[in-house]
Amino acid sequence: MEVCRNLDHWHTPGAVLTLGFFDGVHLGHQYLLERVKLEAARRGAPAVVFTMWPHPRIVLGQEPQTFRLINDLDYKLELFDRLGIDAAVVLDFTIEQSKLEPEDFLQQVLFDKIKPQAVFIGYDHRYGYRGRGDYALLAQFAKAHGFDAFRGEALCCEGKELSSTLVRSTIAAGDIALAERYLGRNFLFYGSVVPGKQLGRTIGFPTANIQPRSGWQLLPGHGVYSGYCVIGECRPEVRYKAVINVGSRPTVDSNGDISIEAYLLDFHGDLYGRQLGVAFSRKLRNELRFASLENLREQIERDVRMAREE
Repeated sequence: MEVCRNLDHWHTPGAVLTLGFFDGVHLGHQYLLERVKLEAARRGAPAVVFTMWPHPRIVLGQEPQTFRLINDLDYKLELFDRLGIDAAVVLDFTIEQSKLEPEDFLQQVLFDKIKPQAVFIGYDHRYGYRGRGDYALLAQFAKAHGFDAFRGEALCCEGKELSSTLVRSTIAAGDIALAERYLGRNFLFYGSVVPGKQLGRTIGFPTANIQPRSGWQLLPGHGVYSGYCVIGECRPEVRYKAVINVGSRPTVDSNGDISIEAYLLDFHGDLYGRQLGVAFSRKLRNELRFASLENLREQIERDVRMAREE
């Protein structure tokens, strides 16, 4: 998949395009992207996603300490590629960009730079200054400028209207199984293995301490999860079942800092400095404080048995 990060370098007019941030690339997004692909194939045109980074809420300082994202940019682009999108255009979203009126965004960015022949947007997508732009404005602009506009439909899953906000709240609550149904895949993020206190080694369970690749990475609620880890450099991809702890490690730490630790089943080797993909399957239990390291070791043994059975 081609990735264009500078609008001045885009030289492929006539694309079938969709606009959006697409955090999570959940089933609703996937349905819209499939429509884009089908329309592009019908017209013999490339299927293109126009997205942005960082999220406007981050750039505009809305909830800067609490707002988190399901995917970092690189993983989102990887998902677009897997779904068969031909190209992605990434707008570097800035304060200046946020001040563009919707009509100016459509004219100066969409039409003058991209020159699409058809544009899809999600049923509730907004754009331009203070989100004033909607589908009605896009359709009016498209008619005046000779391209087609299409509006996606809301998609319901488990009785709820799918949205990135819904998926984020589900992950944050620790309901990984439900989030997986919304996403159509495991919830996964990438990070680097960094040095830790190596206390896990002393009880027979050496863990990888993981620093997420993005500072805006959403994490599940505190607890112990089953899942798997992917060692980033391995090709073909190698997966190891894992027990993953998200929390403050109350048995061995008192500072309250949040950490992500993964014990990879049947892995033997050094992971320091390597990239890991960390995928969550289901929550095994809440994070607990144990009276001794021996009690902690016994519980981890039980966690490993449950993770191995999945």
